[in-house]
Amino acid sequence: MIQPLTQDRTKQYMQELCLIDKEAFGGNAWTAQNFELQIPGKFVLSRIAIEMSGPVGYLIGSRYARGTAHIHRVAVLVSLRRRGVGAKLLGSFETACLGIRATDVTLESLTGRDAANLFYESMGYSRISGQELVRYLREKRKTADQARYLGPRNEGQACVYHKMLIARDVIEGQNHKRVGNQ
Repeated sequence: MIQPLTQDRTKQYMQELCLIDKEAFGGNAWTAQNFELQIPGKFVLSRIAIEMSGPVGYLIGSRYARGTAHIHRVAVLVSLRRRGVGAKLLGSFETACLGIRATDVTLESLTGRDAANLFYESMGYSRISGQELVRYLREKRKTADQARYLGPRNEGQACVYHKMLIARDVIEGQNHKRVGNQ
C-alpha cells in the first residue's frame, strides 16, 4: 500500500527507511537527518510503500519552483524490485504533484545507475541536455558543479531527468473554465 510519507510516518519508520536506503545506496546512504530535513512540499509529496512486514520502499520529493517538483530519492528493497513497487510510488507521487499544480518533475541520477535510469525512462522521464540542462543547473544554483553534469559521460557522472505530467495550458484552461462558470 502506498501512503504519504508524513513527518509522523517518517519518525515512526525512521529505522526502516535508513535500512532501505543503506541497501540501495551503500556508502552514500542517508542518515536520519536527511529524512527529517524540512523542504517545501516534502511531507505532502513524499511517499512510502508499506506491506504487512513494514516499509519496503519510499520516494522523497519536494516542490522547488512554481509548477515544478523534484524527486530527491527513490529506493525499494532489492528483494522487491521489478514487482511494481517503484512504479506505484512514482504514480502516487505524480498524482500528488498534480494536486498541488506541479506539472513538471525533475530528478537527478548517476550515469552508472543503469537499472535505475532505465526504470525512470520506462516511466516517461527523459534525460535533459543542452540549454535545458544549463537552465536547470542555474535554477537549482548548481552552476559551480556544471562539469559534473556537462562533462564527458564517465562512470559517476550526474544526469538530470524531466517529465511533464500534463500540459500547463490544460491546467490553465481548467482554471479559466472554473472562473468563467462561477
